Amino acid sequence: MMAAMTSAVSEVEMEEPICLVENHAGQGLAVRQEALQVLANITQPVVVVAITGLYRSGKSYLMNRLAGQRTGFSLGSTVQGQTKGIWMWCVPHPRQPGHTLVLLDTEGLGDVEKPHSYVLTLAEHVKLRKRPEENGAQPPSADGLAVFFPTFVWAVRDFTLQLEADGKEISEDEYLENALKLRGGSSPEAQHYDHLRECIQQFFPQRRCFIFDQPASKRDLPRLEELSDDRMDPEFLQQLEKFCSYIWERSPPKSIPGGCKITGEMLGTLAVTYVDAIQSGAVPCLESAVTALAELHNSAAVREAAALYWELMEQRAELPMETAEGL
Repeated sequence: MMAAMTSAVSEVEMEEPICLVENHAGQGLAVRQEALQVLANITQPVVVVAITGLYRSGKSYLMNRLAGQRTGFSLGSTVQGQTKGIWMWCVPHPRQPGHTLVLLDTEGLGDVEKPHSYVLTLAEHVKLRKRPEENGAQPPSADGLAVFFPTFVWAVRDFTLQLEADGKEISEDEYLENALKLRGGSSPEAQHYDHLRECIQQFFPQRRCFIFDQPASKRDLPRLEELSDDRMDPEFLQQLEKFCSYIWERSPPKSIPGGCKITGEMLGTLAVTYVDAIQSGAVPCLESAVTALAELHNSAAVREAAALYWELMEQRAELPMETAEGL
């Protein structure tokens, strides 16, 4: 991997993705120092886009196109998943000058060769905030927790159905909302079915859906990243452009409650906080991690302000001052 520093404002452009979080056999999860160094060089606000889903479902291809490239994140043409761990690609944001787009590609769920995914490992160990008995607070509402969650975008590949319901044409977003409707019922199966949908409805108030036709003929699919646009399905290319434009234009800079935008260095701090807590056997708390990050940012701001104050004092004042007017 080569990262080229293009300005003093620390815009980092990586030529290819690198691993951010990996799993060492017998040692557990670890954040790669190489990735942390890249993030440390990014003082711009970051827009983070992460993707997850079943293995061999085209996630890496979409992420490559979001990076403005055809290759980068590893693709594969077999039933074996290609992405291992969480991989990161930082590129200049194509629509938001002064921002860096951080793309995170995760290993696929459901791979029989990896019965326990890193994504599930992280999800199972992270909680949102302290328990009420720890701080005397009431359980948080869905609205209160939604600030920690990104926009939910559902990408449906190889879509062959008609967008209709009850004989009427529906939009992609309406298709998503229909899929999230609750069944009701008291059986374990019904409760499990509804619980997942309730979580998406409550914690992701901003939701979008994009459907994709098959991108090319079955014969050409194994070498999709090599195909020129004229060999691909025109409908798919239009859908792809619509998807990328939405992600580029509507994804906000990552921030913490209060509106402070997160830089690459701060994002690296968050990643280390979560992984270190998991490795120590603790349960990392999202709210506590964000609060600690805000305190770290505030402390750094105070140090910078103090340093600037003394620098200006040395330039403008001669100590000791003998008169009140001098003060």
